[in-house]
Amino acid sequence: MAISAATHVEATAPASAPRPHVDSRTDGHYFVRRDLGRVPRVFTEKSRATGEDVRGVLNDVASEFRIRGEDLVFRKQNVDEQGHRHLRFQQFHGGLPVIGSALVLHVDSQGAVYAVNGNARGGSRVSREGVIPPENAAQVAVRGSRAEPATAVGSPQQVFLRPEGDEEMHLAWQVQVEGQRAGIPSKDLVYVDAHDGELLAVHPRIHSALNRRIYNGNNASTLPGTLVRGEGQAEHPDPVVNTNYDHLGTVYDCYSELFGRDSIDNAGAALLSTVHHRVAYVNAFWDGTQLVYGDGDGVNASNLANSLDLTAHELTHAVTDYESELIYSGESGGLNESLSDIFGAVCEWYGDGKVVSPHTWEIGDGIWTPHIPNDALRYMANPTQDGDSLDCYSDYSSGVDVHYSSGISNLAFYLLSQGGTHPRAKTTTVVAGIGIEKAANIFYKANRDILIASSNFEAAKTATEQAAAQLGYDAATITSVSNAWKAVCIGVEVEGPGPTPWLSMTGLSGSAGSFQHWSLDVPAGRSKVTFKVSGGTGDVDLYARFGAPPTTTTYHCRPNLSGNNETCTFTLPQAGRYHVGLYGRSVFSGVNLTGTFDDPPLCPPWRWPWPWP
Repeated sequence: MAISAATHVEATAPASAPRPHVDSRTDGHYFVRRDLGRVPRVFTEKSRATGEDVRGVLNDVASEFRIRGEDLVFRKQNVDEQGHRHLRFQQFHGGLPVIGSALVLHVDSQGAVYAVNGNARGGSRVSREGVIPPENAAQVAVRGSRAEPATAVGSPQQVFLRPEGDEEMHLAWQVQVEGQRAGIPSKDLVYVDAHDGELLAVHPRIHSALNRRIYNGNNASTLPGTLVRGEGQAEHPDPVVNTNYDHLGTVYDCYSELFGRDSIDNAGAALLSTVHHRVAYVNAFWDGTQLVYGDGDGVNASNLANSLDLTAHELTHAVTDYESELIYSGESGGLNESLSDIFGAVCEWYGDGKVVSPHTWEIGDGIWTPHIPNDALRYMANPTQDGDSLDCYSDYSSGVDVHYSSGISNLAFYLLSQGGTHPRAKTTTVVAGIGIEKAANIFYKANRDILIASSNFEAAKTATEQAAAQLGYDAATITSVSNAWKAVCIGVEVEGPGPTPWLSMTGLSGSAGSFQHWSLDVPAGRSKVTFKVSGGTGDVDLYARFGAPPTTTTYHCRPNLSGNNETCTFTLPQAGRYHVGLYGRSVFSGVNLTGTFDDPPLCPPWRWPWPWP
C-alpha cells in the first residue's frame, strides 16, 4: 500500500583526514569527509542556478569517484538551518544521463567544502552501436511492467543504467508505461537493454500507502472528482471530507513546526486529496500530484481517508520525490517506503500531542482489518509481526517487495528513538534511545541533503550518521545512530547459526498469472544445482536464472511442460545466486519446490521467497 534545535558545531577538516567511507559492494567512495577546498561564502545569482562557483572543487573531487567533473551536471541546492549548502549533481556519460547516479557536495556557512557523497563513478566504455529499435524496446517494456492493460507513452529515450546487483553500465531505452496494477493506476519508467532487449529494471512512479483541496471521487475512477472543500471553507456534511481535511492540516503543521518545511515542495504547494475513490476500494496512494483514498471494504480496511499516519505516509512520498528522489525499487525503494512509514509515525506522534504510545509504531492501525482488535498493516517495533516484513539486512535479497524491505530501516528508526535491542535477538547490539523528535530531525536531514536516488541501506547508515554530525549532535548521539543500524544487521556480522543449505517449500499456491520468486546462493566448487517442482493441482511453470530473477521472456531454464512436475538442472554451476520462479499458467495449490546443490557446506546463505509486486 502506498502507504528540536541542536547546538551547531561548524564542520572543520581534522588534522589527519579520516579514512573515507567505502561502499563494500563497489569499492568506490560514497562518502568522503575532509577539507576539500573552499568556495565563495555568497554565491552569485548565476551560480545559484548553475553551481558554477563550486566547479573547481567539484573537478578536484570527481577523481575520488573515477569520473570527470564535466560529466556532472548541476541539479539543485538546499540551504539548511545552519547556512550549509548541499548541491546535487547528476552524472552524465557520453551526453546521456546515468539513471540514479549523482554526487552531493556539502559546503559550510564559511565556504569550506567539507564532504562529498554519492554513487557517480566511471565505468567501462559501452558501445552505442547495434541498438534495437525503440519500438521493440517499448514492446518489451509493456510486457515487463506487469500493468494490465499497459501502454507505452511518448518516445523511448536512451540513457545509461546500472541495475541493482549489476555494477556494469548498460545502454538502455527508458520507456514510460502506464496502466493499472492490482487496481492502482501505474506509471512506470521501464528500462530495456538497448543491445539485447533484456528487461533491466522497472521504476514505479506512483507510490501506494497549507493550501488544502478535498475532492469527492463519487466512487468512480476519474480523478480528481468534484471539489467539495477548499482551504478555510466551512465544514462539509461528509465527515470523511472533514477528517481528511484536518489530517492534511496536521501533517502540514508537523513538517512546518518540526522541520521548517512549507508543504511537500517547501514552497507552499497545494495539498490535493480525493476521497471516495471507486467502490469498496482497499487502498490509498500518491499519484505524483495528489492523494487518493478508497473507502475500504469494511473487512480488510475501513475508510482509508480517516488515517492520519497513512496521510502522512503518502505525503512523505511527495517530499521524497522533491528531495532525495529515491527510486521506488530495490533497496532504495525499501528506504523510500520506510521514510514514509517513519514520518507517518512521527506525524501521528505530533498529532497526539507529542506523546509516544504503542500505536505510534503501528502503521494503519486505525483502519486496517477493523474487526480484528490491535491489528495493523505494519509494525515498526517488530516488523516480522505482519508475517512478511524483514527486520535484518542479512535476510534481504534482490527483488524483495519494497513494503517488506522497509521493515529494516523502520526498526532502525524505532530503536534509535526508543532504545533497546533487536526484538528477535538477530543481533546483540544495545541501542541508547535519543527520542523520536531528535531521530526524526536526523532522518529528515538525510532525506533532504544527503541521500540520492539509488542509495542503499548501507548508504542510509552513513547518511544518517553524517546528518547527525552536520546537525551538531554529540558523539553519543552519533554512536546511537550507528548502533541502530548495526542492530538491524547493517555494519555488523550477524551472529548465530547459518540457515539451511537448501531450498524446500511445500504447499505453495497462486493465481493464474502470478509469478513468485526464490533464490539460492551456490558456493564455488559444486558440480550440479537442481530445482524441482512437483505435486499439487493446477498448472505451474518452473523458471530458473543465474544472477537475476527470471521473467517470462528472460531465463536460463524453462522446461515448459504441462502439469506440475518440472526440473531445471545446471551442471558445473557458476558460484553465485540462482533465482527460481513459479508462474501460474492457471490457479494452482499444494505445489512443492526444492532447490539443492551437491556436497553442501555447513552454512550457505539462502533467501525466503518474495511476492511479485
